[in-house]
Amino acid sequence: MEEEIQALQAENNRLRQEITRLRDKVSEMESTMLERLSEFATEAVGQATAPLVEELNKAYTEIARLKAIINKDSSNSSKPSSTNGFKKVPNSREKSGKQQGGQKGHTGNRLQLPENMEELEKKGIIERRVDDHTNGSSEYVSRFTIDVEVKIIITEHRFSAGEELPEDLYNDVSYGNGIKALTVLLMNEGIVAYKRLGEILSGLTNGTVKLSTGTMNRFQHDFANRLTESGELEGIKQDLLNGDVMNTDDTSMRVLERIVYPEGTGSDIAVTYERAEKKSFRATVRTHSNERTTLYTVNPKKDKKGIERDGILPGYRGILCHDHESKFYNYGKDNSACGSHLLRDLKGLRDLYNCPWAEKMRVFVSGMNEYKNKDLALGTLFCDPEKLSSLETEYDHILELGRFDLRQKTKADWGYVEFNAMLNRLTGFKGNYTLFMRNYNVPFTNNLAERDLRSEKTKEKVSGLFRSWDGIVAHSKIRSFISTTKKRSMDLYSTIKQVIEGQHVFSSLPAG
Repeated sequence: MEEEIQALQAENNRLRQEITRLRDKVSEMESTMLERLSEFATEAVGQATAPLVEELNKAYTEIARLKAIINKDSSNSSKPSSTNGFKKVPNSREKSGKQQGGQKGHTGNRLQLPENMEELEKKGIIERRVDDHTNGSSEYVSRFTIDVEVKIIITEHRFSAGEELPEDLYNDVSYGNGIKALTVLLMNEGIVAYKRLGEILSGLTNGTVKLSTGTMNRFQHDFANRLTESGELEGIKQDLLNGDVMNTDDTSMRVLERIVYPEGTGSDIAVTYERAEKKSFRATVRTHSNERTTLYTVNPKKDKKGIERDGILPGYRGILCHDHESKFYNYGKDNSACGSHLLRDLKGLRDLYNCPWAEKMRVFVSGMNEYKNKDLALGTLFCDPEKLSSLETEYDHILELGRFDLRQKTKADWGYVEFNAMLNRLTGFKGNYTLFMRNYNVPFTNNLAERDLRSEKTKEKVSGLFRSWDGIVAHSKIRSFISTTKKRSMDLYSTIKQVIEGQHVFSSLPAG
């Protein structure tokens, strides 16, 4: 009996061990099956959701692209400020810490009598009057007022009967040179509209002078033609061509008529004009500028053919400053690219395309300009050779850092294309972006040309558009003369009147 019990116990133990082994095996099989099911489920879900994830990534990229387009403005790209619309663009200038207004040591301005008052009186430019409040006292204190009085001067010109009359006096009554000069000045410098200008002059003269739109338009075109015929514009052009540095830029303006140049080269092929219907054309106004001279030209398109027709840049042998436009690199002995535009583009690369490297280059470029400005303030006219070499080495080092950062990205990554384009641009045009350091006569920015174009945009805002091609061409000629006159601190009214009267201002041609 005991043997049977022991046998049963042994069998029971064996069975228990077998059950334990089977349970472990079942558990292992369950675990393996769960793992396989999990892997299968993950793989199946991944395969099922892969197209959705891909579409989502595309959507994120597209959203980022559209946001970059929307957020581009004049502070972070090369877009002009006129395209900002109602968007409020923050001031990108660094705060100086100085209080507003005149700084300590600033030379104030105080109303004073002209130093050459007696000379001006002899020339009839001013009239001196005395208003005696002394009641005959021999001791007195003088105080002066400077005022303007509008006088209407009617001059009778007498000629012998049968004598040939001057062309400008052919009509019984004509307008004098003073009123012509004032009209040209107010139309082109004051940018006063035709109708408003007529009302102003009529009010000032008690209705004696009533200029029609046609008359003012004739003054405009006659003066523009005079600038060409007398050689004034040629004198301005020669001053630009003889300069060491020239700034250039262009902008578009609206016109109702544009010139169409023939495709052929024969002398018998004449230009034609195209009139807009229910729309307007865009003409290109280009400025050629230095510190003392400005010359505007007009072309139907913003292309190289227009530059060739202008006949200015093809003959220029100095340094040409511009906004890194490819067409301008064909002219001048060397080219300087605008640093301000570069800083804005780097800011856009940093903010719009999430590129931290751009800030490193931006700080470096700004630092170079600050170093140069300190040198100029101390009277130093060139960069120390060792400093220049170290700056160029640092420039190359920052580019290498950028290439390293770019290698961490893939071509599909957001901002890769823009980052790569900036690196290629700064590598290929290193000499153009650092020329302002190698030659202190070269400005850091192309702002001079841009400032010269602001008056044209103001004109467009006031007038809306030009109604004829001759009108925009005449305006560009007159603005060339006016801008040059202002840069040379000459009196606008007097110089305009001089040209009308046949005297030379900038021309080297003999008078007559």
